[in-house]
Amino acid sequence: MRLLAVETSCDDSAVAVLDQDGNSLAELVSTQVVHSSHGGVVPEIASRLHMTVLPRLIREVLDLSGTSLDEIDVFAATAGPGLTGSLLVGLSWAKAAAVALGKPFLGINHLAAHLHIHRYSAVEFPAVALLVSGGHTMIFRVPSWNQFILLGTTRDDAAGEAFDKTAKLMGLGYPGGKIIDELAENGNPLEIVLPSPMGNKRTPEFSFSGLKTAVRLVWEAGNISQENLSACFRKTVCDLLVSKTMYQAGKLSAKSVLVAGGVSANSLLRSSFDFECRKRGMALFVPPMKHTMDNAVMVGRAALSALENDPLAHSESSCNTFPRWHGEILSPLSY
Repeated sequence: MRLLAVETSCDDSAVAVLDQDGNSLAELVSTQVVHSSHGGVVPEIASRLHMTVLPRLIREVLDLSGTSLDEIDVFAATAGPGLTGSLLVGLSWAKAAAVALGKPFLGINHLAAHLHIHRYSAVEFPAVALLVSGGHTMIFRVPSWNQFILLGTTRDDAAGEAFDKTAKLMGLGYPGGKIIDELAENGNPLEIVLPSPMGNKRTPEFSFSGLKTAVRLVWEAGNISQENLSACFRKTVCDLLVSKTMYQAGKLSAKSVLVAGGVSANSLLRSSFDFECRKRGMALFVPPMKHTMDNAVMVGRAALSALENDPLAHSESSCNTFPRWHGEILSPLSY
C-alpha cells in the first residue's frame, strides 16, 4: 500500500509518499520565506503560495518515490487546526484526487499528526506527550496510540509564539525560535531571573504572556545583551516545559516521554529532556530535526495509525477545515 500525504496548515507546503509501515519513500517541504519580511505569516499570501507550489511538489514527490498517481491507494491531508485558506488548498487537492481516482481520503488533525511522528518508534506505554509549537503548548496522557488525553494547555500564548515575539522585540527577525536558541548559546542564563508564570510543576497548564511582558521591560531598561536575555528567556521557558511534563510523567508512571512540534528543535529543551529522562529511566522520543516543523510524514503516519485501528476508516467528502481544536481526547481522524 502507498499513501500520499499533504500538509498545508500554515506556511509550509509539504508532501510525502509513505508505505504501509510508515516509511517515507519520498518527502519534500517548501518553506515560504517571504513572511520573514512581514514579521509573521500573512494568511492570504500563504494560501496563494500553497496554490502555486503544491502541484509541483506533488509531481516531484511522486517521481522521487517511483510512484504514479494511479498507484496511490490512500490520500490524506491536514484538515486543521491552522489557517483556513492554507488548509483549504491541501485538503481540497487531496479530496479531489481521492474522488477522481475512487480511493479513500482521510482528513487529519494537525495536533495528532505532530505526535504521530513517533508512531513507528519503539514507544512503551503508558506515555506522556508534550506538543510544543508556535500555536500550541499541550501535555497529554497517552495510554496507547488510540488515546491522547489532554491534561493541560496554555492559557494564552504558545511557547513558540513567545519565542517569536521575544525575538521580534529584540529586533532579531522572524521566525525567532532558532535565532534565540543560537544567541543563547553564547549568553549567561543566570544574568537575570525572569518570572515563571504558572510555575507550579504540578499544574499541567502554561502561561507565557506575563513572561513576554517581563522580557520587554528588561529589554527596554537596557544594560543587557541580546545573548544574555536570550539565554535567560530560553532557560525560563524550557524549565517550565520540562518540569511540568516530567512531573506528569512521574505521577502517571510513564515509561516513555514524547516531545513534538517546532519548539522541540530547541537545543536546550532536547538536552534537558534527555537528562531528566535518563535520570528517571524513561525512554525519550524527540523528532529528527527535519520533522520538528510541519511536514507531511507526520500526516501520513497519523493516517496510517487511523487505518490500523480501523481498516475502513475514512473521511467524507464533506470534511471541512477547522482553525482551532477544542476537546479532551485527541484523535488522528477529522470527520
